[in-house]
Amino acid sequence: MLVLGVWFPFPPRWGWAVRVYHLARQIARRHDVTLLTYGTGADQPNVARLREEGIHAETVLRERPSKAARRRDQLVSLVSRLPFESYIARSAELQQAIDRLSAERPFDVIQLESTLVWPFRFPRESKLVLDEHNIEYENYARHQELEGFSVRKAFYAFEAAKVRRYEQAAWREVAGCVLTSAREEEIVRAHAPDTPTVVVPNGVDVDYFRPGEGEREAASIVFNGVLDYRPNLDAALFLVDEVLPLVRAKRPEARVTIVGRGDSAELERVRGENVEATGEVPDVKPYLQKAAVVAVPIRAGSGTRFKVVEGLAVSAPMVSTAVGCEGIGVRDGEHLRVADSAEDFAAAILELVDDPELGRRLGAAGRRFVEAEYSWEAAGERLETLYERIR
Repeated sequence: MLVLGVWFPFPPRWGWAVRVYHLARQIARRHDVTLLTYGTGADQPNVARLREEGIHAETVLRERPSKAARRRDQLVSLVSRLPFESYIARSAELQQAIDRLSAERPFDVIQLESTLVWPFRFPRESKLVLDEHNIEYENYARHQELEGFSVRKAFYAFEAAKVRRYEQAAWREVAGCVLTSAREEEIVRAHAPDTPTVVVPNGVDVDYFRPGEGEREAASIVFNGVLDYRPNLDAALFLVDEVLPLVRAKRPEARVTIVGRGDSAELERVRGENVEATGEVPDVKPYLQKAAVVAVPIRAGSGTRFKVVEGLAVSAPMVSTAVGCEGIGVRDGEHLRVADSAEDFAAAILELVDDPELGRRLGAAGRRFVEAEYSWEAAGERLETLYERIR
């Protein structure tokens, strides 16, 4: 089996990488797996690490493009039939690697990690399975709603329409489709009723992400997310610019920690009084274990979010927008608090800060929920049922 993606998934410190890495490990328990992605020079030491875990990993060297290069490619992609992200994912080098590996060891199944890699050419005898990390055109449409009148808003509107046509065509043509939630499975079935589907939620390592032993730090708020992903940057700015001032009006000592990768400009945009931005850290777990509140103020994007299931796994008191916990099955007042406006989000944070016992009850219920529904072992078993159906 070949697993094909754009980014190398180790170390698994952000959502796409976490899903690809853990699903590849689960697949490797049942099948011979080759993982093929682009990779930078910094990724090469980890190729051998994955091979030690039973995953034959290969990379096609490609450094991350500069922002100037991305802006140039965005303009060029406007005249392409492909959406921007899929347009820049193509290369002769990756196609040659697919051809070479397919000739060396024919693959019965090729799993595409998102539609970014759908435009490549694949052997006719290989069944294509599309792992949809999210509904990508929803992502663009929600970005468009958040933008004021601007060139970026116009680009999102144009791209949303192009991605919708492209993505729905992919659903109809692949042999099977993997979704992260039942809500997204319904969307795919409406447009591709003949394509077999399965729901494989974003999971969590429940043995590693466990509640901490110490006390949580009073009035501490943590948001976890890479800032070079626009929905996360929007969420961080919403939290520090609109929500935090309302919280500090009642609790002046309240402070926010933004945990995740970002360039210097992005980190500076979110830093401020009582706001720390750590940049990339080797392990997010200690931050989640110590937070009085884990905040998920996501207003755009699609799919289901690792930051929610990881926070629940460590029994963190949590406040999320409805979009942030979309598709996960949690309930407001039972596992976490759900709030969308700045005023309601701030009120929910204050409720958990002022009532630690409520936070403990919600956190304990969240932990039980994740243990029952979101282990990677269960995800691997669900994925296997789709492979059996399409063979």
